[in-house]
Amino acid sequence: MTMQTNDQHHANTPDISLEGMTLHVADVERSLEFYTKIPGAQVLVHRPGAFALLSIGNGRLGLLKYGPTHIEFDTPDPDTLYQWLKEAGMPVEEPPALKAWGEYDFTIHDPDGHCLEFDSPHHQQFAGSNPQVQGSGTLSRADIIETDV
Repeated sequence: MTMQTNDQHHANTPDISLEGMTLHVADVERSLEFYTKIPGAQVLVHRPGAFALLSIGNGRLGLLKYGPTHIEFDTPDPDTLYQWLKEAGMPVEEPPALKAWGEYDFTIHDPDGHCLEFDSPHHQQFAGSNPQVQGSGTLSRADIIETDV
């Protein structure tokens, strides 16, 4: 049996890479203790009892007390990917926008309600894009995650 990916049917498929995820956990501290035993795991953000963000190799792992599973993908061109997914019939929500914490991204939700976020590596803004900034101030993504729960 040969498995084919969907992109084998499309010549101009946008580049995309799974970069990390945020898990809904019952106990952030217990989960943090568990995941920091993985070799190379580094704590980037820790808000006791509410949220932790780890770097493991090239990926990120978030541990969140309240909220849905959140899967993060990087793409060099969120605008093109948004249009591609929209044309493919995916449930795209708002078009890509520059967030207060510096990410230029958009999200969709899968049939089970998991949030999929598509953003640009290193949070770059692209030529030809005219993103609208959502929010203001100097908030970090971790600040936003904490206030969204």
